[in-house]
Amino acid sequence: MTDGLKTQRATGNVRPATIIDVAREAGVSFKTVSRVLNGETNVREETRVKVLEAVKTLNYRTNHNARNLRARHSQIICLFYANPSRNYIGEVQLGALQRCQAYGYSLITEDCSDNHSSLLALRAETKLAGAILTPPLSDDDKLISELQDRGIPFVRIAPAEDVEHGQDVAIDDAAAAREMTNYLIKLGHRRIGFIKGADTHAQARRRFAGYCQALAEAGIIKVPDLIQDGDFTFDSGVLAAEKMLGHDRRPTAIFASNDDMAAGVLAVAYRKQINVPRQLSVVGFDDTPLATTISPSLTTIYQPSRELAAEAVSMLLEEASPNGDTPRHKLLDYRLMLRESTAAPKD
Repeated sequence: MTDGLKTQRATGNVRPATIIDVAREAGVSFKTVSRVLNGETNVREETRVKVLEAVKTLNYRTNHNARNLRARHSQIICLFYANPSRNYIGEVQLGALQRCQAYGYSLITEDCSDNHSSLLALRAETKLAGAILTPPLSDDDKLISELQDRGIPFVRIAPAEDVEHGQDVAIDDAAAAREMTNYLIKLGHRRIGFIKGADTHAQARRRFAGYCQALAEAGIIKVPDLIQDGDFTFDSGVLAAEKMLGHDRRPTAIFASNDDMAAGVLAVAYRKQINVPRQLSVVGFDDTPLATTISPSLTTIYQPSRELAAEAVSMLLEEASPNGDTPRHKLLDYRLMLRESTAAPKD
């Protein structure tokens, strides 16, 4: 049996054990664990003992929320999204799908970009076991109210900090953006442009706040011309870069709020024959597959998009808060990924 969770508990990094943890500890499938916990008789006594020992060792507690899901006789979870970045959404969908399959559930997806009148109407014929909400739907009061009215459990990815609705999982976007900006400052950059994401996304607002904080801490005054609006699309990155790189005192570095917009900056730099990174450093956010397929490869913040979605599914189906009704919030780790698109500014 593994002692991974026990070591984790000993170091104080405690998280509730899941049915998959129990299965790993007992050396059986999670479906076998489920049969034991449900009192089914078609399980060998030796296996039953191993499972119960694992349950005791890990202090596993049955999630009544998950039991309620199973009682609905539905094995379908819906991922709701309204994000123009196919690179980001592709990663989220893959993470959710892999975790759903591990639990024996099916995943369906709903693109709500152009339909906010009744976000659940398209799924009226499908009885949902639960829902995963991605930004900006994580803060859509109408959708949240509709889910609550229908009694459909949900977990939100990266909601606004000032909204309390059930369970959510995120990274510290402000801290990540601050770290990236500080990295550019340490390279010697002082004229650092920033392309904001869609303001409807709490993530975008937090990333901009992190950029501003880093500048303030370094004593660098924000220059309005170096701050441009975007909407997380390649085209908005192009438009923002055209504005910033179209005048004499252009930035020596541009920080785009996602990789798609950073790719737009690289395209403009190429057209204007501005060498990256010798004449201009470019950085992004998310570390989608795009970051390593464009040239030069992109320095960016690794946001664990697959893991965020997978964790949201686990929280929905397996993990229980201590008293069963207290909202829980999880932060996952991010990483600064250094690649070819950054260098010290040219003198």
